[in-house]
Amino acid sequence: MEHKRDPNRRKQCVSQMAGLFAFSILFSFLMLNLSACKKKTDKKTLQLFALDTYVTITVEGKDAQEALDEAARLITDLEKELSSRKENTPISRLNASSENAPVTLPANAYGLLEKAWQYKNETEGVFDPRVAPLMDVWGFSTGDPHVPSREEIDAALSRVEEGGICFLDSCQAYVLPGTKIDLGGAAKGYIGDEVMRELKKFSLSRIILDLGGNITVWAEKDDLTVGIVDPKSPSVLCAVLHLSDCEIPQSVITSGAYERYFEEDGIRYGHIMDPKTGYPVITDILSATVIGRDGAKGDILSTTLYAMGKEKAMDWASQKGIDCVLCDENGTLWVSSTLKGKIDAEKGWTIEYFD
Repeated sequence: MEHKRDPNRRKQCVSQMAGLFAFSILFSFLMLNLSACKKKTDKKTLQLFALDTYVTITVEGKDAQEALDEAARLITDLEKELSSRKENTPISRLNASSENAPVTLPANAYGLLEKAWQYKNETEGVFDPRVAPLMDVWGFSTGDPHVPSREEIDAALSRVEEGGICFLDSCQAYVLPGTKIDLGGAAKGYIGDEVMRELKKFSLSRIILDLGGNITVWAEKDDLTVGIVDPKSPSVLCAVLHLSDCEIPQSVITSGAYERYFEEDGIRYGHIMDPKTGYPVITDILSATVIGRDGAKGDILSTTLYAMGKEKAMDWASQKGIDCVLCDENGTLWVSSTLKGKIDAEKGWTIEYFD
């Protein structure tokens, strides 16, 4: 068995037109600043390992250092609140709760849990925060990925199917017996939103958050171009997106199994689980990218679209008004028609728009 997860492969990068900001060895995104030449400002970058990934934060402005210090503190605190894999966190305590012993959650955790549960219903269970037992049995949450037995899968799947969350007043909640919650499909997007909201209180002209595949950006006056990685060859791009109105924070979030997977007996198994079958999802797209103003929502939706597969994802995205880019195995980018004029394909890729 070969477990392939390169911690040095970055999912996104950000640069100015005048020169590349190189934050790590490899990123899945390349971001270029399209604004005209401007006077240099105080620019600082922070890199740290958090959220089970490498995080890079770049800010420009008078309060750059203070903003980075605050960002590091916020990320550490929010990870403690939202993680189910660390001991004695609000979510781990929730997973040990019962009707007779509900837990009081921080407002951040309670709000994100409600949003995740809402999207479980809206996606008809394609996205499901109860998926933790499957992540455990497949070893993705323990660091020992492997193919479990059919009996182990069935036992974990029954916990997902029969599980539930009961929301009470005053941020209290408990789970039904056997239920285990994992907010990994939404937490990074939410944390990006919260960190961005706090950093905008500082005297800054630009904020770029790279939370391991979840990019959130804000620029005082600039337009930006974001490159989407080729999931078949993550050192190059398959397309570039042109963002405008960056005075309102924007998120570009990609989901796929091309970086976190393992191989056993010649078969590749990705980390995104299908809560209906108990196995990693089988899909005819390599990645799904969602562009929007709500990072937590984008995190959930990119995972959902990837798991749905091309036809269902396009239909669902059209119904819900989701701006997205789907990369398929044949070198085609299936792009929401709302993004016409805002995306260019790189060599070897073609664009097909859908309504």
